[in-house]
Amino acid sequence: CFALLLSAAGLFAAGNGEKAESGKSVSIKIVTWTSNQAQLDLLNSFVQEFAAKKGIAIDPVFETIPFAEYTTKLALGLQSSTPPDVFWILETSAPAFIESKVLMPLNAQLAAYDVSDFSPKLLELWSKNKNIYAVPFSSSPFFLLYNEDLFKAAGIPTPAELAAKGQWNWENFRKSAAAIKKATNVWGYQTVDGQGYDARVLHNLLPIIRSYGGDAWDEKNKVAIDSPESIAAVQMFHDMIFKDGSVVPPGNQSDFFAGNAAMTVAQVSRVSKLADVSWKWGIAPMPNGPKGASPILGQAAIGAAAKGKNATLAAELVAYMTNKECVARMAGIWPPARVSVMDSKEFLSSNKAIDSASMKTAVADSLKAGRVLPSHIQFPQISVESRTFFDKLWYADADVPAIMKEIGTVYRKYIK
Repeated sequence: CFALLLSAAGLFAAGNGEKAESGKSVSIKIVTWTSNQAQLDLLNSFVQEFAAKKGIAIDPVFETIPFAEYTTKLALGLQSSTPPDVFWILETSAPAFIESKVLMPLNAQLAAYDVSDFSPKLLELWSKNKNIYAVPFSSSPFFLLYNEDLFKAAGIPTPAELAAKGQWNWENFRKSAAAIKKATNVWGYQTVDGQGYDARVLHNLLPIIRSYGGDAWDEKNKVAIDSPESIAAVQMFHDMIFKDGSVVPPGNQSDFFAGNAAMTVAQVSRVSKLADVSWKWGIAPMPNGPKGASPILGQAAIGAAAKGKNATLAAELVAYMTNKECVARMAGIWPPARVSVMDSKEFLSSNKAIDSASMKTAVADSLKAGRVLPSHIQFPQISVESRTFFDKLWYADADVPAIMKEIGTVYRKYIK
């Protein structure tokens, strides 16, 4: 199981052989889930700056693992003969990675880079017993992207226009999606990355569930996935798919970025996919529910392998890559956890494709109000076992309350 994989990963060869022999470079393996060349080039620039500062040569080897299989393959890679030195970590995996002791404590290395500048709220998940085990380089709110041309074609106000009037809620989100499908025969909504029925099912459902007053489970490990509020939220989304026919259904590959849906949920890093579209698009915050809006923060951290042969150098590299200057340069792609960058005017103009007003309402404000997905040391097992029951939701005749109760039973098996 995943926990055993991580425990075993902690046994791979120890040492701190980061000093290169004369005339030779140090090879540093860096694992991420991005394949975007511009993003990899940015990360590489940090590596080269760090190497120059250290007076050594570093040869970074970047490896990309697809998001849907990232954590499992990373855990296996940590057992291999060529484990990564530096790697990205999903927020849901944080407790398991910390507990397994595969992460190098970073306190000593971060001391030179003003640790107090990090938001305590955003650093909390990655810390334990006063040790910082990874640094969030991205705390990116999910917001709504929309195709303005399709809203105009349907003769209805855009999400941004509704938000400006205080009328942007899930009820109007549903009405908008249905109106666009009826008027244009284009889907009203596509789930996040088209993966809202499988790899990103919680990214898809939790913004609705939490804004209705439900949750998956809370900070005190109280399971609420089958509460009346959670059930009502999921039922609403289910009805959009199977009663309204306004949502791209499971198995359908229609893509918002290709103009095949009017709305989707995305993050700042996805906006680059709109660079060459022929239609006008816009950004809006997540809709409100009975309990307000509850945007999800997709948090990703970067850590160093505790027992890699380049452990100390890798930890120093992580600290450098998350200093104020580097974070400011990443902010237009990956929203920051450093308060000085988060509160700066430069952050609001850090992405040339997003105007400052939209960056404030959909990103900066949501960054402060948003919450990460719930995490647990046994999250991988919870995710795998509950997926069978989530899969049962995506049929027209699904008994939503009964299925949510089944998911609740799985959660309570692990979350106590």
